[in-house]
Amino acid sequence: MSRRQRLIGLAKSTRDNYIPKITGSVTSLASGASKAFTNPREVYDEEGKVVLPKDTRIKLYPTYTRKLENKYYIDVAGWVSAPGAMNRKNRVMMSVIKQLMKRNSQDTEQQLQNQNAFLPVHQVHHKEIESDNESVHSAASDQSTSSIPGSPNSDAIINERLADFFAKSIPNTEIKITIGSESQHEKVINEELITDGYGYFHTTIEVDYKPSVIFASSMVTETIFAAQNVMIVPTKGLGVISDIDDTVKLTGVVGDKRVLLRNLLLQDFEAWKIPSIVKWYIDLSKRQDISFFYVSNSPWQLFPSISEYFNLVGLPKGSIHLKRYLGSIISSLLEPSSSRKRTMLHKILRDFPEKKFVCIGDSGEYDLEAYVDLAKSYPNRILSIYIRYVENSLSLEDDRRILKELLRLLAKKRTAEVTSNDKEQEDASNAQDIDLIDLSDSPVCSPTDSTSPKKKPPMKPKKPKNLQSNSIDNTPDLMSPLSSAISSQSPSVSVPPSSNVSSDGNSMIDEYRPPLPPRRSRTTPKNGDDYEPGSIYESLGFIELEDRDKKGAEWIRRVTTAIADLKNTNTQIHIFMDSDDQFFESSCNKLDEDVRVK
Repeated sequence: MSRRQRLIGLAKSTRDNYIPKITGSVTSLASGASKAFTNPREVYDEEGKVVLPKDTRIKLYPTYTRKLENKYYIDVAGWVSAPGAMNRKNRVMMSVIKQLMKRNSQDTEQQLQNQNAFLPVHQVHHKEIESDNESVHSAASDQSTSSIPGSPNSDAIINERLADFFAKSIPNTEIKITIGSESQHEKVINEELITDGYGYFHTTIEVDYKPSVIFASSMVTETIFAAQNVMIVPTKGLGVISDIDDTVKLTGVVGDKRVLLRNLLLQDFEAWKIPSIVKWYIDLSKRQDISFFYVSNSPWQLFPSISEYFNLVGLPKGSIHLKRYLGSIISSLLEPSSSRKRTMLHKILRDFPEKKFVCIGDSGEYDLEAYVDLAKSYPNRILSIYIRYVENSLSLEDDRRILKELLRLLAKKRTAEVTSNDKEQEDASNAQDIDLIDLSDSPVCSPTDSTSPKKKPPMKPKKPKNLQSNSIDNTPDLMSPLSSAISSQSPSVSVPPSSNVSSDGNSMIDEYRPPLPPRRSRTTPKNGDDYEPGSIYESLGFIELEDRDKKGAEWIRRVTTAIADLKNTNTQIHIFMDSDDQFFESSCNKLDEDVRVK
């Protein structure tokens, strides 16, 4: 074919194949846009308000109420949404999540089969029966094969726990908040607000009567409403600020993210339980005027699971503060904790200026830095920072070795504080015993009185160096290698071995001493940390550890920096393990002591 014929064939193909498709797409897009703009009643009513779906719901989250100067301040937080359909986007997301968990689940199933292979048949059968009768949530437990992604039971569990992630938020809709009163004769307060772009709302309402209930209703459809009891928190006493993931429930933030997803979306709630922590919290809750604030980096879409877990294990009631979900399921679940907690932590301490607090977190994320920042911002308000040790979170080589070093650093800091306090008390006691002004009636002794102390003679002035003669000391210095060498070669020669300076002004002893090892100090602190010269960062051991185990070195740096930042805050740091019964007992005793001091 000639060039002209090829061009004609290409033009015909374009005319017959591509132009009709493009034209049809543009026409359908234009008709759809025209339909959307010509039928506004599908989204908005005549007054411009958002038309809510029939199954729209309002969720109210647990918040706190405080009393200041005969007024009550009620925090109100919630979310307006509607159940989402399993559209193409949600189906793709569900498939991705299952694929992420699939490999880990296959490994777990293979391990279970290998374990059963070494058991007698009757034991395997007995084990299966026990697994089936384990609990009402046995379909999601580790020992049940129905927890494998793809099985009907596991799909139902995943769909239930992801329901709020697939839900459709209702933005820019009007909500009316009514604060009920314990007295029927009071005129209740109402406040109107609009949800944000993600369907959330949060406000603080001030009333001059004792509130009883929070009632939220839609101003578009009156049949859409929600109610919640008011939780009044004492303005004085002690507050416990606690993380949730890997602090009061096993989540698995550290390690394989597939395990994290499986724990969140498939595992039985009973498997989340940390018995020693739950018992500790229950013991703490028995103290008078103590309140709990749970602040986590988990999204609000996980609140139903968290609430069910709290009720199952009996954790103390308290306000719960999570983060907003911004539309990406995987990034929201796997996103590390950062500064999202900071705003809520500071708000709690501002709202309760007369409270003292203890902060509890874990080593899996950055709870230590968040709580240290809080203690620095509010000196003498944070009594203690407790960090739960999470397995494999401290080191790439040896977790227990780094944990031992961290505990040594913290114990050294506490010992130094006790010594400093004892010295200050001793100095204060000695200062009280000294009479700076003599107010006694005894007569003043005259200078000629024999009982008066004699005046000391004036100090003898020192002779200038240029007028001093060089004295020769013939006493041999046995510690000097130079003197021993000379004495062995020519005993009759007298040399000033103890003199450090020769006739030409240079050092004699330093020439024969072995050179010191080079100091490998870091001139620029890492990550902007500020430390003093001679600190642990300049030691050879730390630099070698940093070259071999960056994670362990980073934890030593974090704890050392935290100790320096808390120097003048009266805040103590404790790292504890789940099996440390002595710690739980001593922490409760310390809390009782703080209450008595207050």
